[in-house]
Amino acid sequence: MNASKRGDVPPEFSHLIKRESIPWKDLIKDAKERMKEDAKYFKAFTDAAIDLATKESLKENPDPALIILGMEACIGRGRFAECLFISTGSEEIDVLSLRAIALFTLSDAKSLREVLHKLESVIDEQSSPSDQVRLSSVKVLLGAVERDTSVIMCVMELDNLLEAYPEQIEEPLSETIFTLYVVGVLLTEVGQGQRALRIADVIAEMAHSLERRTALVLSENLRGRISGTQGNFVQSEVHFKRVLEISDDLSSNVGLGMAANNLSQLMLYNLRLEEAYEYLQSAYELLEMGAHRIVILSNLGEISTLLGRYDEGEKHLQQALKLDAKIGVGYIEPYTWMVILLSRTGRLREAKKILGQARKLVESTEKPKDRAAFFHAKGVLEACEGKIAESYSSMTEALKVAKENDLIEWLVRSVLDIVRTYLNAFSDSGDSKYLSNAAYHLDDLIQIAEEQGLKALYAETLLLRSDIRSHGGRLLEAKGDLERVVGIATFLENSRLEREAKAKLLALTADVPEIPGLNEAGRTMDRVAGFRPTGPLKDVPRPILHSLLALNRASGLPEFVHAFDARLEMDSSLLSAFISAITAFSGDMMGDSGLIRSINHEGFTLMMEHTHSRIVTLIANQETFDIRYRLHEFARRFEKIFPQSVDSVATADYVGAEDLLESIFRE
Repeated sequence: MNASKRGDVPPEFSHLIKRESIPWKDLIKDAKERMKEDAKYFKAFTDAAIDLATKESLKENPDPALIILGMEACIGRGRFAECLFISTGSEEIDVLSLRAIALFTLSDAKSLREVLHKLESVIDEQSSPSDQVRLSSVKVLLGAVERDTSVIMCVMELDNLLEAYPEQIEEPLSETIFTLYVVGVLLTEVGQGQRALRIADVIAEMAHSLERRTALVLSENLRGRISGTQGNFVQSEVHFKRVLEISDDLSSNVGLGMAANNLSQLMLYNLRLEEAYEYLQSAYELLEMGAHRIVILSNLGEISTLLGRYDEGEKHLQQALKLDAKIGVGYIEPYTWMVILLSRTGRLREAKKILGQARKLVESTEKPKDRAAFFHAKGVLEACEGKIAESYSSMTEALKVAKENDLIEWLVRSVLDIVRTYLNAFSDSGDSKYLSNAAYHLDDLIQIAEEQGLKALYAETLLLRSDIRSHGGRLLEAKGDLERVVGIATFLENSRLEREAKAKLLALTADVPEIPGLNEAGRTMDRVAGFRPTGPLKDVPRPILHSLLALNRASGLPEFVHAFDARLEMDSSLLSAFISAITAFSGDMMGDSGLIRSINHEGFTLMMEHTHSRIVTLIANQETFDIRYRLHEFARRFEKIFPQSVDSVATADYVGAEDLLESIFRE
């Protein structure tokens, strides 16, 4: 092929130029004919290549070179179903390894494993480096799609091969580029941002040196995900919009859909639900993969439900359920969000039926995320049935699963629905203790947002707390919360949040303060429930623990005392008297809404949990959500094991208390 004609072949296919059986001149002519319909050249060329490969695949002995050309064109355009059709029946190594990319994208683990078995039967240590790399790449893709821990060893094997054969990096296979991208995504998900960034740099170098815009899409998308996990959302948005730009030039629906979906997650992180919905709609229209569509439909249903657009939400969730029944993915969230939607709209019998289906999915997988989703939906249904105790128990179980597995979105939702349950109880009874309990649990969410640096979540939660404090008559504290919200909203350039906070602040500072209705708090909770993290939880240093005391609420006397640090001696009687006095004072001043959560003084923090008969106090150098959660769990279980208060610190009265403490507070 002469140089002038070679220049008409898109650089994404230049590595196939030496395949003499490919009719390049005819392809170029066909592509230019298609250009008359105002098609972009890359689109016209790949359409011509896909049509040619499709016809070739119907022959008894198709030419592998034409099949490979068509498959690479399909992958570049995101036409994965056609990629699989073209490659059906081929036993060629390079065809099978490209087929693996399509299967990975479609989350078809079963077929991916079949490809791996075929490659393992023909590739060994004596095979060419390219074929060894192909085999290793397929192992990584299978481990990634199955979320198997073996993926770690597979990645190490691929690293070793690329180090042993550097020419595989200098002139990489399409499979190598894609697999490196997948490895980068896996590293990003486990908080290894710097290592992932090095992979993004390698892919970018390949993209520029080989002029492969398809590789540049992967590099930019990976950079966007990394920036998001590092809290650099402005830069993350820049990268994702760059993906949109390049993908549009390539007429790649998968690139456009991938970017739109990632931008939707970025909007959910910043609690901009309306914008997230619009991006998800675009992603749904662009992405044809069944499993991905279930996730997108479920997310659309969730956002619609949270925004109170129930008819719209039900439509999306019904589509997701039908699609799941058709392809059998077993994705639980369409079921659990349908339970929530039906419960909210009073269709409790239907909700129970769907919850039963969700229960079967949970029992068959036992995935922590699925368990959290199930208990959360169960708690919502129970709350709508008026079963307050049962709802609290289910939400507490969801919170426990989320806490033990670092599922921050479910931590947020579980705490919110515990708060919602108490607010509903307050609305029904008017009993201020429920309002106090709601505010008490909401402080857990504020603690999480603050220590994780989640500014949008922190601001929205403060907005919610201001409503609760207003209802409890704590107007000065409510105003303080609103002033902080205004400052954060201005920093985040969130005009909606800023307007809302200023309006509430103006209402509270009027001559006759206007107290917002609890329905406004409900809308804020729904928005906050849409929060999605962009990465794993940050590590928070564990506080230094000093002492724990369980005090009798009636007498104020210590019942159980434990010193974590024997060098720091504290007089439990004096400390008990102080805690009792300050608790009594706050109770006299503010009633049930004045239950003290913590006291900070000169490097010491006293964290308190109030049970029916006790005040359980932990003294540490600082408060974190993790330690607060452990204290709450200890107080709850201590109360259950020792229901009768005893004005004594005799060890014999509390057999097993030390073991309980050790099991909860151990590192």
